[in-house]
Amino acid sequence: MNYPHHSASDFMEDTHFRQWVYEPDADSDSFWEEYQQKYPEKKQELAIARQLLLNLQQQVQSGFSTNAAEDAVFQNIQQEIESKPTVSAQLFPHWVRWAAAAAVVLLGMTWIFWSQKPTHYLSYEINRQQSKNALVEKTNHTSKPFVVSLADGSSVLLSPQSKISYSEDFDAGDKREVFLSGEAFFEVAKNAQKPFYVYANELVTKVLGTSFNVRAFSEDKNVVVKVRTGRVAVAVADKIADKQKITVRELDGIVLLPNQQAVLSRDEFRLVKSLVENPSLLSSNTPIPISHSFEFESARASDVFKAVEEAYGIDIVFDEEAFANCLFTANLTDEPLYEKLNIICKSIEASYQILDAQIIISGKGCHL
Repeated sequence: MNYPHHSASDFMEDTHFRQWVYEPDADSDSFWEEYQQKYPEKKQELAIARQLLLNLQQQVQSGFSTNAAEDAVFQNIQQEIESKPTVSAQLFPHWVRWAAAAAVVLLGMTWIFWSQKPTHYLSYEINRQQSKNALVEKTNHTSKPFVVSLADGSSVLLSPQSKISYSEDFDAGDKREVFLSGEAFFEVAKNAQKPFYVYANELVTKVLGTSFNVRAFSEDKNVVVKVRTGRVAVAVADKIADKQKITVRELDGIVLLPNQQAVLSRDEFRLVKSLVENPSLLSSNTPIPISHSFEFESARASDVFKAVEEAYGIDIVFDEEAFANCLFTANLTDEPLYEKLNIICKSIEASYQILDAQIIISGKGCHL
């Protein structure tokens, strides 16, 4: 094994490493202890991979909504995770609650998607046919977006060359349904008793009360959902043929939080979760302004990362022990998120990557 050149993701894929994490014994403990002594520069990669594996079950479960109805949508994902062995050891208390999402993606290499084209696509017209109610249709033939107000207090900013349909008695049933062709930004009035659904080509978006954008033109290869506030659940529509070729993740869906997006490949039915292109401060989307300070004077790197994490609502995963002695001084107030990260990482000789809507910090750390 070429362990000296392994990254965290390589360790997670390695059978011997996983066996040590899940079923350690005297021989494996001795081997990996000797390995860390021989290659101390790999200690961080090893620890990160181990922590991600150990927290796969617990953190995926705790990351979902507490709402019973939404949990039911994702129960198959959780059942699969529960079938994997787990160990209760804890290494990095600061970022343990975020580790599983990255682990899902890294382990997702075993969920290779098929290369065949889908047997058919879903369209705006096909989706409309599922409604049992008479529908109202609004079409934007202009060159500018316009607002469509719904009976429940929700609003839709409909983009040019787009259209939506909804029931004449929109707020009368046990759920609120909108059918979209094109692009629209939704501001959904909160009502836990009547979930709000948006059907856009092959993707179904479910929310209880939030704001988000959906792009689903008929000619596009992808369907994209971007969340500004709140939480949404997205999944591949259950009417898709050849379901046996679609993974559990796509059928049961994923949860998106602010500054996160999901992109559905319509050719492969692959659902990818990531950060939006330009993440915004959470305070910019709240009625009452929230003050965030980005002026740091000899601040610990962990405190800097926590401040950025809180301001943008984005998980930042790092080895708190390795960066415990790193100090940072700068004013990042006017910098966008990714430039903030570039400046911070350059200062402490680290780097970052985006993985499954998380920011993972890597580096040797700082030593006294």
